[in-house]
Amino acid sequence: MTRRNNVEAVFGLGARNAQALPVKQFEGALSVEFILANPWWIRAVLGSAPNTTGSASDFTHTFSEADTIPSLSVENEITSDTASVAALLGCKVSTCTISAAVGELARVKLDMMYADEDEDSSAAGNVAETFDVFSMAEASLEFPNGSTISDIQNVEVTINNNPEMVYGLGSRVGQQLPVKNRSYSARITRPFEDSATFLEAFYGSATGPNATVAATATLELIFTNGLSTTNERSITFLFGETKIDEHNMPQDSTALIMEDLPLIMESCTSVIANNSTDTAP
Repeated sequence: MTRRNNVEAVFGLGARNAQALPVKQFEGALSVEFILANPWWIRAVLGSAPNTTGSASDFTHTFSEADTIPSLSVENEITSDTASVAALLGCKVSTCTISAAVGELARVKLDMMYADEDEDSSAAGNVAETFDVFSMAEASLEFPNGSTISDIQNVEVTINNNPEMVYGLGSRVGQQLPVKNRSYSARITRPFEDSATFLEAFYGSATGPNATVAATATLELIFTNGLSTTNERSITFLFGETKIDEHNMPQDSTALIMEDLPLIMESCTSVIANNSTDTAP
């Protein structure tokens, strides 16, 4: 968490030291990192409340893009001899990063901006997590969807909402936090096994750099608990047309040859979560 008063030292003729230290606009920023388990945070990233279908402890929640994203309040309690509780007001997700790597649990990082805050001495009770966590062991990457790519070492997906705090005369706290253009990117690392999977998609042809490069129709990142039918728990991120921006392939005599691939996606078609909860909180 970072707070800024934007203090400006004011100097004047006749003295080397500052004559006043006025504060300007208040700025608040918050980063939260957690292990991927429940899907409810996705609404704060994409904007729309989930469309829920299903019954009998087998429900499907479909999240989709919206032109706006919801504003959140976040409580931060720090207890020592005296409890300090900060309510962070007007939070919006600036950047979301979803990552998974071999030998690791799937993780999420939300970078947020907020407009104002209140301090109190009591907080709402913690809500215990009821969902199992997801790991790389049951994750998969499809490029395009339906075509699973083997031996992915790590994947990182970034969603950027580009919010901008709007201030106005008469107050030093933010008045509005609209979101601007939304962008999607990813980074994949995989041992080099063939040219067809990624290198030719980067070229746009099978023989070398083409005059034009067609986008791959989709990119899909899937996390499951490894079970099936009504016991399955999953979160599936489906992105639209995708192009490989760079193809990096360092070669060292003591290591495997790895493809390191930054990608850019046009859109997020949907995020679909399957679990036993009938209603999102």
